[in-house]
Amino acid sequence: MSGKRRELRDLGVLYPESNGQAHFLAAQDLRRLDYYGVSGPKIAGAWGSVVGMVRQWDGPSIISHEMFSLADADTVRRAMRDLEGLEVHIVMTARDLARQIPAHWQEDIKNRGLLTYSDYLHSLKRIDDRVNPFFANIFWDYQSLPHVLRTWTADIPPERVHIVTAPPRDAAGKDTLWTRFARTIGIDPEQCPADVTSRNPSMGLVETNLLRRLNAKIIDEMDGPSYHNMIKHYLAVDVLAARDGSEPLQLSAEDREWVTQQAKEIVQELREAEYDVVGDLEELIPTWDPAQPSPRQPDNASDAEMLEASLDALANVLFRMDEMRNELQTVQERENASPLRLAAKWAARKYPRLADKARDGLSAVGRARGRLAARRR
Repeated sequence: MSGKRRELRDLGVLYPESNGQAHFLAAQDLRRLDYYGVSGPKIAGAWGSVVGMVRQWDGPSIISHEMFSLADADTVRRAMRDLEGLEVHIVMTARDLARQIPAHWQEDIKNRGLLTYSDYLHSLKRIDDRVNPFFANIFWDYQSLPHVLRTWTADIPPERVHIVTAPPRDAAGKDTLWTRFARTIGIDPEQCPADVTSRNPSMGLVETNLLRRLNAKIIDEMDGPSYHNMIKHYLAVDVLAARDGSEPLQLSAEDREWVTQQAKEIVQELREAEYDVVGDLEELIPTWDPAQPSPRQPDNASDAEMLEASLDALANVLFRMDEMRNELQTVQERENASPLRLAAKWAARKYPRLADKARDGLSAVGRARGRLAARRR
């Protein structure tokens, strides 16, 4: 959505954003949470900032982030109070559990998770109380769609509640979900087409299990922000998800029955609520090919496969470190070749007593440059 901000604005729709994390931070601020134990200027006031931009805009606006799904009734009341006087619509995009479950497990692993895939599934089914239920609880907080919508729509009529369904994985047209969403918010999708090349890359089953095992080695040694930058975004997305020939995460044949039953119950509740549906609620019920063999599971990834993935990752990290070293060296050489630094070196050799003054002058210029750059930002 952020990448379409200018196109949406040209069509009269505001996607309020002061930085790339504006809506995530707004959700955290509204829910009165911090991020990895850090609550500072980035979070404090983020919700109010987004609401302020919405109120200043003469037209429809979109506030969107999955973290809003976790809001409780008190949080929703605060949101509606802050949006009082505006016509609020609730739009939920949804896809089937057969895709959501593996995707959520992988996302949990990318957030320092340690549960094996089988333990995660047992936890979702509530059949093994020996498994830490933390991630299972979060999953159902997101995926209990009727509960999420009841929380957000207590004072909103059904005609202003919209469910946009994602078509099955093998459905024709990669832009169907965006086309449906665009029409829901009142814009012509042809004037703001989907970017089908933009995606959230997924790791394969070997790579995800490798990261899970790596988490056990570093979880107590690496702080949250460092993990977020180095592991979640660099190692997981840029390195492991980029490996060729990865096997996708899928549900096993033995999990199909209970997942289908859960999906049917969800669809029935949504249908009874009489919300506006863009697409088809039946798309939220997974379909299976009985002739398809049960896919291999992440817990069955061999040590040899994970060793190969580890070597690929290590090589990639080393190549990147070498690139960064060369980039840093280039910057240092450029700095050292500047007239001021050359003058300082000449002064140090010719007039040693002036060396300190030259260095002081260079430092002062550096500070002035920093202040000027800050003002320009």
